[in-house]
Amino acid sequence: MIKFSFVPLKKLSATQLNDIDYRVESEEVITLASETELVMLMEMFGSTLTKTELAGVEGAGAIWLIDKKLKPQTEASIDSFYNQWLAKSKRNNDFGEFCQLVSFNSFIGELNKGKVKVVITLT
Repeated sequence: MIKFSFVPLKKLSATQLNDIDYRVESEEVITLASETELVMLMEMFGSTLTKTELAGVEGAGAIWLIDKKLKPQTEASIDSFYNQWLAKSKRNNDFGEFCQLVSFNSFIGELNKGKVKVVITLT
């Protein structure tokens, strides 16, 4: 499994991404099986990813930029969205999976506030 950190930024900056206090306060981490699942999830939320290079980010593998604002699900649509996610990703239907998706959906508003929306593979 791969941990992906989602971080809203004012500008793309290794300095800000290395600021542990900022990261802890502003990031959301989700666990997925692969980069393919990450791409699929971003597409389901209405965006795409662009891989980027940013030297000097501690604890980071690959880094992507989210190309546009994500579209959060409403409370009424989250169950249907979750079922679509399970069908596409072939992930297990369990409480942890559901909570991760609901938590990420709730975080989208904060993520969308960032002029730059970054996803980091944590190493």
